Amino acid sequence: MNWGKGLALAMIAFAGMMTWFVIKASQNDPSLVTDDYYAAELKYQVRIDEVGRARALSAPVAIALTRSSARVDLPAEMQGREVTGTLTLQRPNDPRADRIIVLPATTDGVYTVDDLALLPGRYNVLLEWKADGITYATEEKAHVP
Repeated sequence: MNWGKGLALAMIAFAGMMTWFVIKASQNDPSLVTDDYYAAELKYQVRIDEVGRARALSAPVAIALTRSSARVDLPAEMQGREVTGTLTLQRPNDPRADRIIVLPATTDGVYTVDDLALLPGRYNVLLEWKADGITYATEEKAHVP
């Protein structure tokens, strides 16, 4: 085989590889964490302040997830205060499995949510709560067995 045939085969192999990459890239789902990411980014300083207030509490929030339930234990200084909030469970690799749970008002600082039917895997957990007009937030990663 001479160098001309080798060069032609190399170019054909390269063109075939590039075609395969384009086909695979077009089949990839370009889902985002949120559709309105620009508006969410503009509000991010508010979120930083809320997370800072939550970190200043006496203890971190304890969030436990199983396939069928979630339990949220707020720090001791939240007990006796009327607390409302939202628990957002985002699954990074499947946005169809995301859950947004509105937490009703409570004064004991403990929330239990049943009948979730979560898929096993990793979730990004965002808890936003309000007590006495002050908003707090905490973010963590959790694994559902």
